[in-house]
Amino acid sequence: MKARGLTRACPVCGTENDDLAVVCSSCKGYIQAKVDTLDLFQTIWGLMESPSVTFRRIALAGSKNYIVPLTVLFGVALVYALLWNANYGVREPQLATILGLGILAGPVLGAVVFLVLSRFLSVVTPLGGRKVTPRNAFAMLAYAVVPVVLSLIIIFPIEIAVFGIYLFDTNPPPIVLNPLAYVVLIGLDGIAALWSVVLVWTGIRVMAGCSPGVAVVLTAACLAAVGALFLIPLR
Repeated sequence: MKARGLTRACPVCGTENDDLAVVCSSCKGYIQAKVDTLDLFQTIWGLMESPSVTFRRIALAGSKNYIVPLTVLFGVALVYALLWNANYGVREPQLATILGLGILAGPVLGAVVFLVLSRFLSVVTPLGGRKVTPRNAFAMLAYAVVPVVLSLIIIFPIEIAVFGIYLFDTNPPPIVLNPLAYVVLIGLDGIAALWSVVLVWTGIRVMAGCSPGVAVVLTAACLAAVGALFLIPLR
């Protein structure tokens, strides 16, 4: 199914093809340059400089490089966010144990979340645009959460260095220990999460070729699915 208006004419035979097609459906000639692999740093920079162009490149890439490590790191970040939200330090006073939980459970949680969401997007996107394959949806989600991954790599170690186990505890709350540092660091985490939400919206628009409103609805559905995890009692 072609999204309305998102077609590309074959330069050889003139046949209208899907805008993200590489090979003409009629004459099998190349419609646009094929993207073999993705360069991690170039792609990350592209997400900051021109997200739409970068997601288009991700969709066209034959090899979706680096989506596995990005999925793993996002899963780890998600586990730590869940444990922080649940004040898990009240139950488990050993910081090493909490960090170990993230490392062990993160890869599984990240894979499950992305597999479910990518399958969901592949099913519902034809209703408002073109069908997004599970593979493209998975790659889009993996790269869309790059801000969260960067927060895990850069911000989280600072939070651990400043607050230690009290980052996950309420006795005393970390904001009492160092109010300014806590507000700034958690604020940066929030900005990273919001940035990822915007990237998911952009990625859906590019890959599904849907309207901004439809992309908002699909992004909200993805966000609700992830947000539901925070309702799980972990204490």
